[in-house]
Amino acid sequence: MDWQWVADHLLNQRVGMSLLILALSALLQATAGFGSALFGLPLLLWVGNSLVEAQLLIVTAMLPQNIFGCWRLRRSIDFREVAVPALLRIVALPIGVAGLTVLMNQSKQTVGQVVGVVILLAIGLQYLAGIQWHNARRWPWMLATFCGSGFLQGLMGTGGPPMVLWIHGQKYSIDRGRAFLFATYVIGFIPQVLLLRWNFGTLVWLPMLIAMLAIPLTLLAAEAGLQIGSRLGDGLMRSATYATLAILAIAAIVEPWITN
Repeated sequence: MDWQWVADHLLNQRVGMSLLILALSALLQATAGFGSALFGLPLLLWVGNSLVEAQLLIVTAMLPQNIFGCWRLRRSIDFREVAVPALLRIVALPIGVAGLTVLMNQSKQTVGQVVGVVILLAIGLQYLAGIQWHNARRWPWMLATFCGSGFLQGLMGTGGPPMVLWIHGQKYSIDRGRAFLFATYVIGFIPQVLLLRWNFGTLVWLPMLIAMLAIPLTLLAAEAGLQIGSRLGDGLMRSATYATLAILAIAAIVEPWITN
């Protein structure tokens, strides 16, 4: 083993901060069923990761947590209702990854601002969840929701908000909604990583290795989050989540003007 490589690439402050951010992201994801990327992306960018690295850190670290969540909530999963949404997301993933390729040619500050705007838009989508979407199961809604989710997932790993909006239209229970989200995330993992590998080459391996180091932390956080989510209920947790995400988004948008 090349210990100098380990010291240079794994034993540094950026990796340590990234591991902590991934654990907090897993806690939020397990509690609310979404939000790991919305929460983790701006923080991972701030500690020095590129957008591709940040996305890979999140999706890889969340995979065991999502599998764990599926197993814990397995009685709430109906894979027949997950299959079509998951397929639509996969179909739209390449478009999002193509957009990610364009973003990677921009400055880190510009990328951070784009992430901030996407987070604010996502929060706005979540507030729409209070409306009764009686037609949510019709094909136009499903195409818009899950193709949009796949695009955002490929662009920056933030495919949860459109799906959460759709779930609210179905009047799912908290556990059934979280189980649906966890299952769709798991199904989309391999296609997303393969697309990122195709577009960005060997850049994908180091962040995936770092994310694997976070697995014990994310699993512990997932267990805590599942317990918290089942006990707190929807309203209180979502209010706290929205407030945190809004603060992070605004900070990412204004940071270039403050630091220059």
